[in-house]
Amino acid sequence: MKKLKKIISFITMSIVLVSCSDTALENRDWLQKPSFETPMTLTPSSENIEMIAGNDTTTAITFTWSPGNDRGAGTTLKYFLRMDILGNNFKGKTELGEPTVLVEEIPAGVFTKSYTVGALNDLLIERWGYPGSSIPKLEVEIIAQVEGGAQFQTPEYARTSFSAKIFSPGPLPLFMVGDAVGSGWNYNAGVKLNEVIERSQYTYSGEFSAGSFKIIDSPGSEWPSYNPKDASTLVYNKTDPGTVSNFEITKAGRYSLYINRKKLIYALAYTPYEKVFMVGNATPAGWDAGKAVPMIWDPKNPEVFTYTGILKVGEMKLHLDFGNWNGRNLMPEVGGTKISGNTTDDTRVKLTHGQPDDKWVIQTEGNYEITLNPAKMTIVFKKL
Repeated sequence: MKKLKKIISFITMSIVLVSCSDTALENRDWLQKPSFETPMTLTPSSENIEMIAGNDTTTAITFTWSPGNDRGAGTTLKYFLRMDILGNNFKGKTELGEPTVLVEEIPAGVFTKSYTVGALNDLLIERWGYPGSSIPKLEVEIIAQVEGGAQFQTPEYARTSFSAKIFSPGPLPLFMVGDAVGSGWNYNAGVKLNEVIERSQYTYSGEFSAGSFKIIDSPGSEWPSYNPKDASTLVYNKTDPGTVSNFEITKAGRYSLYINRKKLIYALAYTPYEKVFMVGNATPAGWDAGKAVPMIWDPKNPEVFTYTGILKVGEMKLHLDFGNWNGRNLMPEVGGTKISGNTTDDTRVKLTHGQPDDKWVIQTEGNYEITLNPAKMTIVFKKL
């Protein structure tokens, strides 16, 4: 009986091995980069375009592609268009680690994609951060993704590139008025916001009093105004509807405000510290205060500072005053707090002026994501 079981087991394993071997041979060609006699092509309506103010609804560029090759019975093709700065290879990242590539799914049966002057100009300024009058070069790719079929097949793709001269839309100042800011409710003396991207994104950081405020775009006039609809979205009021709410500051202090006028979104948060730096032999700076590593602050998420990168086994703390050992520091609530990079870590933070000299202790070298919230005095180390 035992001998019979061994024979059956051997036959079963042989069948599995042959089956796996056949499948591997079959898949080998399907997983390679597809090669066709007539490959898919992608063509721009122009390789060099110049966008002119006032022509926002005019078509700036159109991309046209040939249908992807037939991939066999039971398959269909789904198309995606990608656009990014030439040279990024569609893998670019912003300073905050966000992808720079634009990806759009194309409706079935459509083999063209157009962008108006206004839409493309906005993309180049807002998404890729180019100033007016610059002439960036962009790369575009169309991907024919294979849907259905017996097994996975590598997509077919085609690429092209073009350059576009951007026009400057011109500034549009916004102002804060209210008893929470220095102007009071004097509509002729509003506090001007920093216009980061023309007519689109604005920021302000500074001291606020307890009270309320709103945002106007015409000095001397209460309307039109931008007011909060909820905790993150705005409403644009051209006349007083009688139901308008204002931004509220419940506690005096330093706050940061971010406004996106086009998307009608905002972020407002208590931000007691302008900058935060990491120092210690667990950080890339070592114990050289002059090389302290700045944490990243994002005005779109103003309540926190972040860092993503390598930490070594060792100690670290946070400086609020660059290069000053006797300045303000953020430290663990308990000296020698051990960091493992998981949810069991102590997240409490305290503010000191030099002493006591408490530090976090990194136990394992590796890549970490650090999120510091000075408003809540918490810090989270996440081992990646």
